[in-house]
Amino acid sequence: MDALSEVLRLASLSGSVLADATAGGSWCVSVPAAASRSFAHVVLEGDCSLKAGEAGPVTLRAGDVAFLARGESHVIGSDLAAPPTPFATLLRPPVAGELAPVTLGGSGRRTRWVTLAITLDRHLAEPLFAALPPVLRTALRGTAPLAWLADSLGLSLSGSDAPRPGGTAALSRVAELVLIEALRRHVEDLPPGGKGWLAGLNDRYVGAALALVHGRPGERWTVERLARQVGLSRSALAERFSLVVGEPIFGFLTQVRLQLAAHELLTTDHSIESIAEDAGYEAVNSFSRAFKRAFAKPPSVWRKKARRKR
Repeated sequence: MDALSEVLRLASLSGSVLADATAGGSWCVSVPAAASRSFAHVVLEGDCSLKAGEAGPVTLRAGDVAFLARGESHVIGSDLAAPPTPFATLLRPPVAGELAPVTLGGSGRRTRWVTLAITLDRHLAEPLFAALPPVLRTALRGTAPLAWLADSLGLSLSGSDAPRPGGTAALSRVAELVLIEALRRHVEDLPPGGKGWLAGLNDRYVGAALALVHGRPGERWTVERLARQVGLSRSALAERFSLVVGEPIFGFLTQVRLQLAAHELLTTDHSIESIAEDAGYEAVNSFSRAFKRAFAKPPSVWRKKARRKR
């Protein structure tokens, strides 16, 4: 399995459709920040702009997807200077399992877009999130996931229709496929010669090493063992990994293990000794020092504060 798939699997990717909106004339919608989920907007018809943070606005056309991995607050609309409509006013409870479309704005050129909610464990998704731009824009025109999304939303119930069995679950899976396709397109479109985790996915040997590290982070990996698995010599893999990813293999492996440890601290009652062992540390003190360097707090303190926030 490839590294992107491993990260999405371990981080428990989950998607849903929040809104199916059509707007006309001069309009703007404000979306508040979300600590526990990411947002993606898929433009099905027309065009609009999106702005998050201090970066300039991004233009979105029919077939484009904008993914905000960290759930930042943002605005989307035909005129970003117009008085914004709160996103919450666009949300409608499903009727018989079907998402009710909403309209806003006035007359004139119309835009239809769909907002997806994407949930990932942020500690386990950090290698991916850290490598993405604040707003990832990808064109999905002509792809199967975009067609499936449009088809799924195009079906509506008449007064005599029964809800489609599994309709809500199917729409959630389509939302996940749309995001996965957007991420794949972004990786494939990266220019050659780049550095970082995403660039490593496009390299045959580094990508294979990343998949092994993400898939089995608790194993007692050595550079020599990883090299044998991917078909390179020890020195060749070490040099290639550092050149492409921008850091040594073991520095990266340490990060992955600590992110997995953070996930265990948050979601289980396993002892710190057990979590340290799962992360590949023989001594708890060594694990605690490494964890504090990465998360600014010892494991026990971090666990209490993180669970309280959750």
